[in-house]
Amino acid sequence: MKNKNNTIVIIFLFLMMVLNAMAENSRGVFIPSFKSDFNIDNTDIGIMIFICSLAYILFSYAGGLLCEKIGQKRVILLGLCFMFFSLILLLSAGDSYTSFLINMFLMNIGLALTSIAINTLVPVFLISYQAILMNIVHFCYGVGGAIGQALGGVLMTKGFTFRNIYLGIAILFVMLLSAFTFIKMPHTHKYNEGNKINKLDVFKNKIVYFYVLALGFYVFAEVATLSWLVNYIKDNYQYNSSRSAFYSVMFLVLFSVGRLVGGFIVKKLSYLKATMGSLVIAVCLFTLGLVIGENGLIIIFVSGFFFAVTFPTIVLTISKVFKQNTSYITGVIVTLTSSVNMLLNLVIGRLNDKIGTYLAFYMIPVSLIISIIFIYLIHINTKINFKVSGVNNEQR
Repeated sequence: MKNKNNTIVIIFLFLMMVLNAMAENSRGVFIPSFKSDFNIDNTDIGIMIFICSLAYILFSYAGGLLCEKIGQKRVILLGLCFMFFSLILLLSAGDSYTSFLINMFLMNIGLALTSIAINTLVPVFLISYQAILMNIVHFCYGVGGAIGQALGGVLMTKGFTFRNIYLGIAILFVMLLSAFTFIKMPHTHKYNEGNKINKLDVFKNKIVYFYVLALGFYVFAEVATLSWLVNYIKDNYQYNSSRSAFYSVMFLVLFSVGRLVGGFIVKKLSYLKATMGSLVIAVCLFTLGLVIGENGLIIIFVSGFFFAVTFPTIVLTISKVFKQNTSYITGVIVTLTSSVNMLLNLVIGRLNDKIGTYLAFYMIPVSLIISIIFIYLIHINTKINFKVSGVNNEQR
């Protein structure tokens, strides 16, 4: 009975990641419409992404605390409520840029709460197959992102507005929220006196900052690609929304396939070595695609396959390095990671206006290189090989 219930929970986590990704990644297709409807430029879009990241920062930290206090299920339900209401409120935003920013802030509160709950819940399921499950959960994110961008591009070409599309996603969220209310979930990582740690000690641990910078620069590269690729293609090659979205969708399709396949590969190898190797290939392909230009767009979307395993695999290793207060520490790392992502997205938004979208896009491979450096520092500063469960988790 317990295994059956766990299966149901896992299926709902998959569906939740699909819908989260549809809501979050469709905005990449909507950016040209945002600019037109609200009479804003690329710098203002950078501010929008900054606001989204700020919400994610604040509520990733709060979510980590809430998971320990009230359990993941309540956090997920709260997050789903924010997602639904933010999408509905977008319908009445009119042409007010301020109202638009407020609604995007609320949407990212929901994304943060559901994401931190999922990322701290997955490690307790199928202990022998954690890497596979974590990558499949995030594979669903890639699938949802691809669906969101593909449908968004096609529907906008046919005359639908971003508000119409967000309304459809909101309806799907309320259906999921209604069904999820009746699902039983374990209260993993809940706070008790036996695993109490001094919260300040977390901020004195250099491994925490290695994780923050490794994930921060990687997450920026992923988010910037998904957020700015359509805008980059339209500005440089004058493609329409549907044709521009094709490359972004293909990036997400290969990204999703990479997560599905990558979980099985990572399980057989050292987690961090596999991640570093994959990112090295991603950097080479992405840079080559930029250098070649229009004909290199295919190479850029192929690089998505090698982005894939980084985030879920590194997040999974957090629970192996930090055995106590895992939800809280994961929340801290994700919070600071989002801070890095927030600042870098503000920079790329400004650079798009100052030096052009082509040169600004080189921030992405540079960020991947920095991420590789800090993943290597995590690797050499821990004794854990991140390959099998039950290994020694003490740090050097």
